[in-house]
Amino acid sequence: MDFRKELEKGQSKELTTAIVNKVANSSKKMKELMDCFIEGPMRITQRAAWPISFIAQKHPDLLLDYYNLLIDLLNKPGKHDAVNRNILRAFQFAVIPKKYQGRVLDISFKLLKSSTEPIAVKAFSMTVIYNLSKQYPDIIPELKASIETLLPNASSGIKSRGLKILKAIQ
Repeated sequence: MDFRKELEKGQSKELTTAIVNKVANSSKKMKELMDCFIEGPMRITQRAAWPISFIAQKHPDLLLDYYNLLIDLLNKPGKHDAVNRNILRAFQFAVIPKKYQGRVLDISFKLLKSSTEPIAVKAFSMTVIYNLSKQYPDIIPELKASIETLLPNASSGIKSRGLKILKAIQ
């Protein structure tokens, strides 16, 4: 399967499932997908992001070689919202290797506190931080304060996720 050609045609659940199944047992295929994700153009990057988030759920070991890249992309300005959304969606399901946890925490807090990030990015950031707070309980007060700051003017999605996390950390 030529991922670039397929992604140029469009985006669908069927295509995403087919890509995930092709990548499942092949680090070579994972590299091909990541090349599409990195090289773009923007529409291809956006479409490649969705299968990557599912790969993180089903085959998280395939991401191990790409954490630096994914974290760098989270910090890169001017990209499509789907990039941050799907990287963070992936990170909420993954066991993030210890050497990347500090960077992931920093960027997740930054995105959570940003006034310009979309709802899904903030929600996934909350979950990533919450998951890491189990290893680093010292961050719980900052997580709690960040969520409480968001709640008064938050969307229903942020309120729901935020209240669940606040309940879990009490």
